[in-house]
Amino acid sequence: MRPRGTAADDGTPAALAHALLDTASLTRALPHRVRVTPAVPIPPEQLPRTQELLDEIADELGLPGVTVLPAVEGATAVELAVGRRLALRAPGELADGEPHRAARAARAAFPGPAVVLPGRDGTPLRCWAAGPEDAPAVIVVSACGMPVGLATPWLAALSRAYRVVTWESRGLFAADDGSGLGRPPAHTLEAQSDDVLAVLDGFGIPHAHALGLCGGAVIALSAAARSDRVSSLSLWHGDWELGAEAPKTAHQHDIASLLALVARGRPQAAAMHRLMSRPTALQALRPDIAHYLIHPYATPELLHRYGLLNGALMTADCRRLLDAPQPTLVVTSDRDATAHPAGSAFVARHLPRAGLRTLPEGDHLTAFDAGGELVSLAEEFLRSVTVPDRKGT
Repeated sequence: MRPRGTAADDGTPAALAHALLDTASLTRALPHRVRVTPAVPIPPEQLPRTQELLDEIADELGLPGVTVLPAVEGATAVELAVGRRLALRAPGELADGEPHRAARAARAAFPGPAVVLPGRDGTPLRCWAAGPEDAPAVIVVSACGMPVGLATPWLAALSRAYRVVTWESRGLFAADDGSGLGRPPAHTLEAQSDDVLAVLDGFGIPHAHALGLCGGAVIALSAAARSDRVSSLSLWHGDWELGAEAPKTAHQHDIASLLALVARGRPQAAAMHRLMSRPTALQALRPDIAHYLIHPYATPELLHRYGLLNGALMTADCRRLLDAPQPTLVVTSDRDATAHPAGSAFVARHLPRAGLRTLPEGDHLTAFDAGGELVSLAEEFLRSVTVPDRKGT
């Protein structure tokens, strides 16, 4: 099985349509067309046909196009990430209408188009729902600034038996209609945890289990501490601020410093963006999901907003949230070098109804892959805290 998020090596319209949708958060965010180079050399006489095919599919999808060049001088990290995901090669023979059919199928593919719902302060939220409407509900609270594609494996796995909903971070994703990011929204932890309840409101869900990943665990716990509509929790590889109660990794310290800098103002964000646009920025990112991970660094404005939003999560003292009474599963790994497992252990010890699972394998990012062992663990806990029909009670 090839890694998720990588394009099929066939150059078909179907593969290109999925890849264009998968990188749409980047192409919508950038103020100019992304320049990409082929994965394997394309004869010069076939470049116009390749460009025409990409433009046709992008138009069908309602997405900004990309510009195909034999080589790109000064390619940015974002351009390289998009190019790798597209994995362009010379197109083969196409049946009549094939690009149109490919675009239509890609739009309909799981998890489908976003549904825009209002936050409680009116901020538009790009949301998704999957699974039986009458099943117990799960709201997936993903890491701050990450496109929905990063959490899609969890949506796919849990929607077989649960009503699963999620959303992308407020103010960090351009609208589908080309209107851009909109005005900067409130960025406090309270505003972000209100989005949990707003998404439940929008989909007509009275209460749900909240599955929080990385900084999303902080949002999920905050929502649970404020509302019993969060009926239970699972907190996966949480990025916790606990004062002197738990150590942090070097990565946590580095990211906290970066976020504090870019949150200070747009000039600081622009200066840092120039550094992070270098191709070397991709070296630290897992290749199959780099196009997701790089999203909040794609433009100076995104980076500034990300500093505010994720900075609020990383500096919120989570000790004040540890009276949340809901049954809770806390999961971490001894191999997590991103968010220190000691933080999760402290949270599990102090929540009134929490249990801790420290896994011997898997790092921080594999938590987003929803592998079989993790899904089984989640489903086992969900069966223990849900009943067949919560909706409408």
